[in-house]
Amino acid sequence: MAQTDEGGFRPTTPLAREYVPFGDSDPAEALRVLIGDSQTLFRAGFRRLVSELFPGTSLVETGSTAEAWKVLNKQDGFHLVLLDMAMPGIHDGPGIRRFVEKDPSVPVVVLAAYAHPEEIAMCMERGARGYIPKTVSEDVLRHALALVLAGEIYLPRSAIRQILSATSDRESSTLDGLSETNPLRELTPRQRSTLSLIIDGRSNKEIARSLNLLESTVKAHVKVILRKLSASNRTQAALIAADLGWPRRSGSSSS
Repeated sequence: MAQTDEGGFRPTTPLAREYVPFGDSDPAEALRVLIGDSQTLFRAGFRRLVSELFPGTSLVETGSTAEAWKVLNKQDGFHLVLLDMAMPGIHDGPGIRRFVEKDPSVPVVVLAAYAHPEEIAMCMERGARGYIPKTVSEDVLRHALALVLAGEIYLPRSAIRQILSATSDRESSTLDGLSETNPLRELTPRQRSTLSLIIDGRSNKEIARSLNLLESTVKAHVKVILRKLSASNRTQAALIAADLGWPRRSGSSSS
């Protein structure tokens, strides 16, 4: 992913459904948004704000994850789905991924009271195309929604800094104590991220989703990893990595 100005990332795989939220457009193609949020007052305020920012928007409100899911299954043509992180089934279940997989061409954005890096990472891993704190200004909200509708990913700037910092720390700790000739040092940061997910038992498709890469790109990374570690398959690569000093996750256990 490439970082954009004002917070945001450009995904490597564009959305199949395109929507340009500016300028003259056919009324039949007016922006259709589904929002799931348990707070009635917030939904009312959000409706007013979105109507001002994007005139002609058709916004369908729901007050629960189950209700939002029911609407999404009964109605077609949504350009955007917004889900409150605090709703049951979203913060404590596979709800985000279920909404994403219902129609991958429709971006799913998470609304949250605060920006928590760990929470954001979880949402991105499950396929969300954006994470918007409810405290953002009108200008930022407009930018965030326009960015997502253009096929990109929006994350708050503060969260991007924290995530990049945490990633840098993890990559540094991965190499701590390894000799200069250790084959693990030959892996690029992206290849190390891929190897970490291989060790977790993830498939190429799951790795592609987690890292926002094309599956073909993941396959290429896996091929290079196997070659650099002199491994014949993924399982052997994981075992060799462990022998070479790849750090175990705290609390992990072998099955």
